[in-house]
Amino acid sequence: MNGRLRILSISTMFPNPRMPVHAQFVKQRLDALSTKVDLIVVSPIPWFPGERYFARYANRSRISSHTDANAYPTYYPKFFSVPALLKPLDGMFLAFAVWKFIASHGLKERIDILDCHLGFPEGFAGALLSRVLRKPCVVTLRGHDINDLPRFPVRIRQVLFALRHCARYFGVARALVDGAVSLGAPPEKGYASTNGVDTERFRPTPKETARSALGLQSARRYMLSVSHLVPRKGVDILLRALALLRAEGHTDLCLIVVGQGGEEGNCEDELRALATELGIAGEVVWAGAVLNTDLHTWYSAADVFCLASEKEGWPNVILEAIACATPVVAHRTWGVPEIITAPDLGILVDTREPGPFAQAIGLALQQTWNPERLRNYALGHTWDHVADGLVNHFQEVMKFGQSS
Repeated sequence: MNGRLRILSISTMFPNPRMPVHAQFVKQRLDALSTKVDLIVVSPIPWFPGERYFARYANRSRISSHTDANAYPTYYPKFFSVPALLKPLDGMFLAFAVWKFIASHGLKERIDILDCHLGFPEGFAGALLSRVLRKPCVVTLRGHDINDLPRFPVRIRQVLFALRHCARYFGVARALVDGAVSLGAPPEKGYASTNGVDTERFRPTPKETARSALGLQSARRYMLSVSHLVPRKGVDILLRALALLRAEGHTDLCLIVVGQGGEEGNCEDELRALATELGIAGEVVWAGAVLNTDLHTWYSAADVFCLASEKEGWPNVILEAIACATPVVAHRTWGVPEIITAPDLGILVDTREPGPFAQAIGLALQQTWNPERLRNYALGHTWDHVADGLVNHFQEVMKFGQSS
């Protein structure tokens, strides 16, 4: 042993060769962490017999068992998972798959801490594995596990089991820790550990340069949305807000939509139909999926970044936009107010409706923003800083043990 902590991170949310833009915020946290600890990443892939015959799941059936593309070993073992029908059993099946993986690779004596991303299924699986392997586990809450799973009684009980039996749990926003405590999680184990931003990757580019590179018109003004095209992200609200703003005289305004559908579904056809119905189809740029390494150009090209999500833990897209010196208009939900902490960073919208969003976007377009202030704020929230904090937590877990 070289004196560095040995961490096994378990995350179903992690990019893979078939889904390179998936969950980049998890990868960037682990990239930074890997410079400070010895890291192995296990990203279990759900599997059920015949999944390749279903368009929604066929892509994941082609994911290879490992990749050498990262600076740390990265594996993609399969675990049995039947959507909807047997979903509450995912944690147990995932625990078995990871236990089998650890045993087959002789990893038990090469692990100090199990680092589980999401309360379910990873957190529940980690709590079970912690008992079998006699290794402490920590759990990171990212949003869905606290703001959505309470409507599923079996799964939320498993989340709470994980939070009661882990060494520590982290919320990517303080609001998630508070939400967990309100559901019955032990408050003494909960800590906020926010997401960060790669300020080298996400950097300002002169607006004219960015627009020229993307083929956008220099005389137009652009709203930008970056998200999966699923209903809860609220792209339909932004389309309706654009229609209202253009009717009010903002005839130079357009909306750029970056993203595609995901495993939750794909509402792109419905969104395109809505744009046509609203008479704004010619004012919407459908950019499709964009690699995380290329997003900074889109952020820099925009006049305002917009996020109308129903629920979010700590949406990294907000910090990415701010790092590119682009102001933000976003729905006030969960961790969003913990990012936009001052009026010179962006505008929070209390009501998730087209009218209030249109009003806020109109104000953002009229306001003079300070690019240096935006950029400096992002520089104070780097992934390296996040990783330092996590290492301190891990060291305390090793010092004080499972009861900490």
